[in-house]
Amino acid sequence: MWNKPFEKLRRRMTCLYAAIFGALILVIVAAAYTFIWWEILAYEKENLVAQIYHEGEEWVESEEAPCSEAAIRSGKMLAYFVNADGSKVILNQLGTGEAGQELMSHKDDWPKKLNTSRLLRMQSANGASYRYLAAVAPVIDGDKQVGRLYMFKNMQFYYNAAYKTLFLLLCMALILYFAACYFGYWLAERNIRPISNMYAKQQQFTADASHEMRTPLAVMKLAVQGLQEVEDSRLSDFAKESVNMLQSESERLSRLTENLMTLARSDEDILPVYTAQVDITALCKKVASQMSLLTAEKKLQLKQEIQDNLVMQGDEMALSRLLIILLDNAMKYSPEQTQITLRAAKVKTHLVLEVRDEGFGISDEDKQKIFDRFFRVDKARSRSHGGLGLGLSLALAIVRQHGGSIKVLDNKPRGTVMYVKLPTAAK
Repeated sequence: MWNKPFEKLRRRMTCLYAAIFGALILVIVAAAYTFIWWEILAYEKENLVAQIYHEGEEWVESEEAPCSEAAIRSGKMLAYFVNADGSKVILNQLGTGEAGQELMSHKDDWPKKLNTSRLLRMQSANGASYRYLAAVAPVIDGDKQVGRLYMFKNMQFYYNAAYKTLFLLLCMALILYFAACYFGYWLAERNIRPISNMYAKQQQFTADASHEMRTPLAVMKLAVQGLQEVEDSRLSDFAKESVNMLQSESERLSRLTENLMTLARSDEDILPVYTAQVDITALCKKVASQMSLLTAEKKLQLKQEIQDNLVMQGDEMALSRLLIILLDNAMKYSPEQTQITLRAAKVKTHLVLEVRDEGFGISDEDKQKIFDRFFRVDKARSRSHGGLGLGLSLALAIVRQHGGSIKVLDNKPRGTVMYVKLPTAAK
């Protein structure tokens, strides 16, 4: 069983492959259909002009009419013969049917130049459609042009055949598309599986290592606390300083272990969610009150812009941790005598949480990496402030756990805004 991120990636890759294959199939079908149709049309145009020359010769020799009575009655082939300048009708074989009447009413659309042809699409008042290929060529008697002969060939048969061909091509395209979808699914799975296996092993190692580190870290912390509680200890000043340093680093390792465990659970989509109605207004004020001592110590001002009666379905402990992470992150990168603003408001069906600082901001390049694990904008500054580079990764996991989104914006004229959007209803 793949974890959730890779399952989503496989679905996206399958959709991408299917879309590419589907587009290629449609392009091939459209190109094939267009090529076949234009080849047929070009052949019929050339053939009809040649037929007009032949019928013109027959007329000169024996005054034989270009079209038979059967062809006129069925509308299969019609003709219209005029003198050289078009002022006199020599022979009208358009018939008395509706097709002939429509052709006559569209006389302005007939081809004007000799030895040319044109496809006419017409529709009668009762809704009947007619499609005729019209061509015109001169009738020559010796060296003299005696007239212009128009002939009209009914193309409905070709259109019907073209529609059937198109239907068959689309059916074949649909079959090929489903085959392409299956192939895309197989190809996506084949490409992702090695990466997924390596990622799963990495996550398992992280979880196992974090779990195994808990016990020795707990023992180490207890031992250090024991040494610190001995009042008449014979430890030298250097030893006492070393003990204090061990305590600080053991606490740091404990936080790192807990954070890694939490992220490993979020990757496997097994992060526990205790959903209940959370009073966001009260929670924001509580967290702000807790952090106000730290901001005062660092000579920062914490401003609150929190709407009343903000509630949502979620995990209160996780949301509290989210606020602490965002405020702590703002504190680390805020110079003295600047302001941090915590804003909470309802926008339609979502809650918006914002933490604004007046620090030096984040470059566009770093904004793309800010939620990566162990990434720090200023590594030296983060290390000196005890940063592990996992805080915003945890924040992202908590936000996704609640079905929301988080992004980094610029705070004008300087600084950064952490913008969180959460649904009020449980996901």
